[in-house]
Amino acid sequence: MRRLIVGALAAIGAASLLFLVAVAIFAWQFTRSDEPELPERTVLYLDLRESLPETPAEDPLASLGLGTTVDAIDALLALRAAREDERVVGLVARVDGDGPGFAQAQELRAAVHALGEAGKFTVAFADAFGEFGPGMRGYYLASAFDEILMQPLGAVGLTGLMVETPLLRGLLDNLGVEPVGGKRGAYKSAADMFTERELTAETREALEAILDSIHGQLVADIAADRGLEPTVVDQLIGRGPYAADEAIEVGLVDRLGFWDAVETLVAERAGDPDQVLIGPADYRAALPAPPDGAPVVAVVHGVGQIQRGKSERGPAQGWILGAETVAAALDEALEDPEVRAILFRVDSPGGSAVASETIGHEVRRAVEAGKPVIVSMGEVAASGGYWISMHASAITARPATLTGSIGVFAGKPVLTGLWDWLGVSWGLVQKGENADMWSTTRGFDAAGEERLDAFLDRTYAAFKAGVAEGRNLEPGAVQEAAEGRVWTGEQAAANGLVDDLGGFEAALARVRDAAGVADDEVIELRRFPRQRSPIEQILEILSDPSRLIRTLPSLTLGDWLPVLSSPPLSVR
Repeated sequence: MRRLIVGALAAIGAASLLFLVAVAIFAWQFTRSDEPELPERTVLYLDLRESLPETPAEDPLASLGLGTTVDAIDALLALRAAREDERVVGLVARVDGDGPGFAQAQELRAAVHALGEAGKFTVAFADAFGEFGPGMRGYYLASAFDEILMQPLGAVGLTGLMVETPLLRGLLDNLGVEPVGGKRGAYKSAADMFTERELTAETREALEAILDSIHGQLVADIAADRGLEPTVVDQLIGRGPYAADEAIEVGLVDRLGFWDAVETLVAERAGDPDQVLIGPADYRAALPAPPDGAPVVAVVHGVGQIQRGKSERGPAQGWILGAETVAAALDEALEDPEVRAILFRVDSPGGSAVASETIGHEVRRAVEAGKPVIVSMGEVAASGGYWISMHASAITARPATLTGSIGVFAGKPVLTGLWDWLGVSWGLVQKGENADMWSTTRGFDAAGEERLDAFLDRTYAAFKAGVAEGRNLEPGAVQEAAEGRVWTGEQAAANGLVDDLGGFEAALARVRDAAGVADDEVIELRRFPRQRSPIEQILEILSDPSRLIRTLPSLTLGDWLPVLSSPPLSVR
């Protein structure tokens, strides 16, 4: 009885607290201005020392308008809107030696270039571009800005590109662990770290081709931005790193100074000694919402390792792309009569073939129903990431995007030697010839190998057939592009795997064309799955008091501040 009374009181207390939180949230929403005023001369600020997340921010304070986290699409839309906003006079960014990956850097570089062409000044500042590191990604991004400032003790790495991949076969042999399985595609290298002692000839060939492609892109872009000959940039990359004074001398950096020097420079360029920098979240909040009746384009994110079930934040792998969540989002967008087209943002290295096909099925349904699906590839859209893209109406990718990897592998570790070394033995009782097929205490027998081969053959054939159908390619062309080989976007465009080399801007252009929307017409970008309102989330929690009591001790700030529905995104 006592426990029942305590539980009831806890439920009442938690419900009361949730009610008070909901009242506070609604009061905050109704009292704050929907469109904060901007200074007449506004300078935007972006922190690009790390990659921008590809999924909407989960920070509850950000959803209340108090945070500063934005995702890549929000940042790109802010920069796009700033081009035509007379209040915005410039952009300042903090960069670093690492920063966004090459594909995201290319998207941001294009947005920075467009701002400059619109008459806005652009300034990049870094403490260093790779202190005891290569610094290639950060400097590549910074080179798109009009001016680059660096701390006097900083350095520019610019030491070139390198790929290092661990090969664990020797360690596994020492531990008595034998990796067994199979693959389809000579270049399918995902399992090589477990099965090989050195790079295979095919893997080395593919990696060298990828580095050649990206190196060529970097050299051409940096040369164009810094007013140097490509041969000079190529030589500079071979001679790095550079101390600050050396970087000035060879034309890699424009000025030396600390952050206060940036503030002084910005005040001069903006013509306002009290200039305040505005972040993209605050700037986006100050922009008008799309007008009623504006054409609607759905935005669906496919980000992370692909698995069956729901999307979630993984403990070590980052964001996990759940097929159930993404398929439901695509279905919701398909069923929404206001949605004219779907922009599917894919950033995934692959994963489960079954889960990938679940998502691919929804892409096909939408296209067959006459609702175009345009894929915008991020840093990587390979293996399962390509599978979920291949039936789209059109695919866009950045030149440095990693894609393809049309192949399949499967297997298991056999731990017999490890157990023998540890003195552990296993008894076995089974019913069914293949009941022990996935046991890690023994390898595949003849029947198991036959079943594994059949699975690999069937999955690989389905993958290639899907590419041929989705990309309208002959089987021979698919086979040449397949074999598990990873391509850069630049290479993929040459072999027919993608349609356009461009980022979010190129995808938007494709969406407008597919949806029959004029270039100057304002459209609403509506994210799916639809975010639930605070009251919906609170009612869901209150509908199960026992769940509330169980989870009460572990509730965090994020649980007590339900995520608000994000405002609609407007883009011209």
